[in-house]
Amino acid sequence: MKILTKRAYALLGLSVLLIAGIFVFIIKYINNASDWVQHPTNKHLFINGQLQTTGKIFDRKGETLLQTVEGVHKYHSDLTVRKAVMHAIGDSYGNIVTSAQVAFGDRLSGWNLVNGAYRFNAQRYKPGSDMTLTLDAEVCAEAYKAMNGRKGAVGVYNYKTGEIICMVSTPTFDPENRPDIMGNPDKYEGVYINRLLSAAYTPGSVFKLVTAEAAIETIQEIDSRTFECRGEKIIDGDRVTCPTSHGNITFKQALANSCNVAFAEIALEIGSSTLQKYADKAGFNSSYKVDGISTFVGKADISDAEGGELAWAGIGQYSNTANPMNFMTYVGAIANDGVRVSPTIIKNHNGISSLLSGLVSKGDRVIAKETAAILEMMMRNNTIEVYGERNFEGLELCAKSGTAEVGGGLTPHAWFAGYMDRDDCPLAFVVIVENGGSGSKVAGSVAGKVLRKAVDRILIE
Repeated sequence: MKILTKRAYALLGLSVLLIAGIFVFIIKYINNASDWVQHPTNKHLFINGQLQTTGKIFDRKGETLLQTVEGVHKYHSDLTVRKAVMHAIGDSYGNIVTSAQVAFGDRLSGWNLVNGAYRFNAQRYKPGSDMTLTLDAEVCAEAYKAMNGRKGAVGVYNYKTGEIICMVSTPTFDPENRPDIMGNPDKYEGVYINRLLSAAYTPGSVFKLVTAEAAIETIQEIDSRTFECRGEKIIDGDRVTCPTSHGNITFKQALANSCNVAFAEIALEIGSSTLQKYADKAGFNSSYKVDGISTFVGKADISDAEGGELAWAGIGQYSNTANPMNFMTYVGAIANDGVRVSPTIIKNHNGISSLLSGLVSKGDRVIAKETAAILEMMMRNNTIEVYGERNFEGLELCAKSGTAEVGGGLTPHAWFAGYMDRDDCPLAFVVIVENGGSGSKVAGSVAGKVLRKAVDRILIE
């Protein structure tokens, strides 16, 4: 009897362990199966590290960006397009972790929890699942050409729907003919990084939009204030300089002329804790999701800054860094009455739209509507009074430039960010040209070319 009892307990214990093991496996399967099936050692989907079983990737106009022909990856027929969208589509070896081939590999392979990597189609199982992206191949190609071999990033998105129209990072290469990257380290530095999503730069004067937002809401009658700029100002022993002496200027003129002296004084009056709060609200120190892909975190650690450090922080220098994608959504929020709409790059998957009515995120309010209206007026004035309306004719551009000092005797980074105040083309944008120099002239020129192409493409949809 004792032997039977022991055997019963042993059997019960084994049963409990079996059930527990099955339960643990199910949890791990649900959480990790997608990663397991996408591992390059899975010979059902990969050969020599290349994903072989995949659906096609199209741009928003139906242009084929990637397809598999007899086990070989074939990209767009045009070399410029292939280079322009390489970071969005990915190379054949999965080196770009934010690319569609890696981030959405399970969807492209047709994998799901129930059927695995195959789906029923026309009375047979067919591998792969097609995907349409929000990108416009021609707009991306225009951005690549406008960058003219310089390193940096270009982004354009619809601030109403969140659709990313253009996502270009340079340097890049032809994914069908991979060059000797290790043999050319300077030319291909950071080539596997999507700089729009996965990099952060000193923002320079584009950060003045955040300082301006804080000033509008915390400094009484800021719009009627006048600031005196003699080209420099000593603050607690730190020398804050301007490229030129602006004389007596208003708040609106200070933003248009990007006066460092005026914005240094404004930052000191706002205070470090308040400026930190507005930087956080603008998206600094946070990562955002693009269909599950996390953006790099831009930093603004201002809370303990004082004197000259606080002054430089309000100008966009100090230790501030900004992720281009995050900042583009911030200016998009200004355009959208203060509501930030999350960006998306998947237009539809297997014929099912990712922007179904009722499921579209309405966005989060990050700026008061009244404040956004004032910032819009000031950004529009920037274009009319300083950047030159003739340079952006017909775009109804609201923008802010930035020339970000990076030290080490290097040429500053060039920023240009803003949006078009047009109901038929509600587009926000960001351009960063590494060591490009003047923000409005260098990055602004890139933005103008890309936006004009985007308008042409959108108006024929």
